[in-house]
Amino acid sequence: MRAYLRWWHDRSIRFKLNCIFLLIILISILTLSFWGIRTYSSYSENQADQSTLQMIHQVESNVDYYIDHLKDVQHYISQDPEVAKFMQMKGQEPSKDEVARIDKTLSMYTERNKEIMGIMLVNKSGIFTSHDMFRITRDSLVEETWFQDALKAPSETMIISNPIGRNVSTSQNYSSYDVLSLVHAVVDPQTEEVLGVVLMDLRMDMIKSIFENVKLGKSGFMYILDHKGNIVYAPTNDIVYRIQGKWLPDGSQGSLTQQIKGHDYRILFNDSATNKWRFIGVIPNDDYQRVITDIQLYTLIVTFITIVLASLLSAYFTGTLIRPIRKLMSLMSHVKNGELNQRFVSETKDEIGQLGNSFNHMLEEINNLINVVYMEQKKKREAELQVLQAQIKPHFLYNTLDTIQWMAQEYEADDIIEVIGALTNLFRIGLNRGNEWIPVRDEVKHAESYMIIQMSRYMDKLDFKFDIPEHLYSYHVLKLILQPLIENAIYHGIKARTGKGKISICAEQESDLICFRITDDGAGIPPEKLEEINQILRGEKMREDEYGIGLFNVNERIQLTYGTAYGIQIYSVLGKGTTVEIKHPMVQVVKKTG
Repeated sequence: MRAYLRWWHDRSIRFKLNCIFLLIILISILTLSFWGIRTYSSYSENQADQSTLQMIHQVESNVDYYIDHLKDVQHYISQDPEVAKFMQMKGQEPSKDEVARIDKTLSMYTERNKEIMGIMLVNKSGIFTSHDMFRITRDSLVEETWFQDALKAPSETMIISNPIGRNVSTSQNYSSYDVLSLVHAVVDPQTEEVLGVVLMDLRMDMIKSIFENVKLGKSGFMYILDHKGNIVYAPTNDIVYRIQGKWLPDGSQGSLTQQIKGHDYRILFNDSATNKWRFIGVIPNDDYQRVITDIQLYTLIVTFITIVLASLLSAYFTGTLIRPIRKLMSLMSHVKNGELNQRFVSETKDEIGQLGNSFNHMLEEINNLINVVYMEQKKKREAELQVLQAQIKPHFLYNTLDTIQWMAQEYEADDIIEVIGALTNLFRIGLNRGNEWIPVRDEVKHAESYMIIQMSRYMDKLDFKFDIPEHLYSYHVLKLILQPLIENAIYHGIKARTGKGKISICAEQESDLICFRITDDGAGIPPEKLEEINQILRGEKMREDEYGIGLFNVNERIQLTYGTAYGIQIYSVLGKGTTVEIKHPMVQVVKKTG
């Protein structure tokens, strides 16, 4: 766990922000998706049940309207005068004219109502007449079950489905499953005595067409049971005959889920108050699940697309937040390498913009402090140089005058003039009207003047040579950078050796800098001391009092002016000699005119 936390803490801010954003988005989307699917599943089931019940009600209304219309037709037939007269006949058959008139009336109704297959009139005496219907055997129709049931309930119209086993048939070739019978008793309005029964056979085509126009889901269906639990109408489907009546709870309306042949089915029913029929709708649960599965698939697709878009937006917005931070980090890296001229440019005033402004202010303060320190160090070095010059001038002037006196005794006046001329050049160039930079030509001349004076003292001890290319003379260097080093070569190199020594002063161009080399074949420097001196020159170690200030003063002046990439490096072999190398930038000074 700690390793994981350490790994997490070491990740970039952008990575952490992206992970946090994606985690929040995933939790939100997955929670909404899971909750939405569950809610929609429950809601869709309820809506499907409500929709199915509405369709059942609609079918029920259409069927009731159809049956009620036929009941009205049956009632009109029973109220017809010819039919009423026929019902009151006792023991005598109707005449052919009477039969023809009744047949004409019945034909009129069958022609107007194509669903009527046939109509039969039977009075209590057993006399009957019909249109497209006939008695199968000679047995009296009065003894038929449908006739007796109608006598027992004269105020009701009985509906008989699948009329099997009766002594009546029609001239049309239909099976009992395609027939629905309506039975209605004819009552004397004055005596309320039952006079007979009107039997009407109907085709199931009308009811079938109503059901065929209704679709429950993709593979659902509807069927009808009568009050005895017999099937009034059902489509061709073996599931119908596997539904047991005991599954259906009591009540006029309800629903349940039942497994049939290994599949779950949703069963909904509603009872008709008009016909005492039960209208039942059956829908496979697979139809429900198919819709829910489609919704789940669409939800997953939308979720995936949303996550992808959210990831892109998260990457974009975190990029806009991290980009200025990375820019600030890059600037800090440059500042770390010494590039203090960097500045953070921000177009916003948010926390990052304020941080950038503070960064800029910090750099301004650092630059100001560096300038202050530089000016203080420069003034300090100038003061040290002035002190050095003040120390050198009286001592050097004394020795020079002593030499002049000695030469006046030993040599002729021309030599004295040469030394005095060299001394004059030395002072003139050294002062240089207070200017810090002088041409290479003047710096070399200053060094030559110094060597002329020293040669007058160490003629048998010292020899020197200048090798300076002419094209370097026009460039400018800091003044008095060669003379202190030549002086060190004389006093610490040549004087410490036995015999005559030689000093060589040369220069060459290396890329964009001038490299001066002062080489002597004197005593050399021990390796440990050489390394210590170079460390002091590189700024890796503090200078101790045992070392003079001339060498280090020249090095510090160059580095303070041009940077640590320039300055002095010493190479030496003990007993063989020393080379002091000066690296100075190539500087062109344009003189102002006017």
